[in-house]
Amino acid sequence: MQPNPLPNQIATWVALSTVVEEFPVWQQRTGKEFADESTEYLAYLMDQLEAEGASLTGKPISHPVLGLLSHMSRKNNRMRELLFAYLAIVLSMDCEPARKLIAGQRLELGLHHEYVAVTCCYGATTEI
Repeated sequence: MQPNPLPNQIATWVALSTVVEEFPVWQQRTGKEFADESTEYLAYLMDQLEAEGASLTGKPISHPVLGLLSHMSRKNNRMRELLFAYLAIVLSMDCEPARKLIAGQRLELGLHHEYVAVTCCYGATTEI
């Protein structure tokens, strides 16, 4: 089995999340047909947000959205980027952040250069 080329979500998020499901794997698992690209991206992003937030169930902040926002602001960069991509579609019909996230790219700028070099998380490039 050949490794996925960089960037990809597994390499990008391996140290930060244990619930990453690549987009093609999710498509195969769900087996659903969607009306358009943005609807499919929204469904994927929502599924991933729910998976990331599953560990918050039963925490002191019991409302899922409040718990999600509290958790994101403190320690879960992937949830923050998933939510940003989701809201970009909902509020602006902009699928580009979702495309980048699905391709394994990070949406946050200014990440450590060694992490960027290892993961190619800003896209496949030879620049560091």
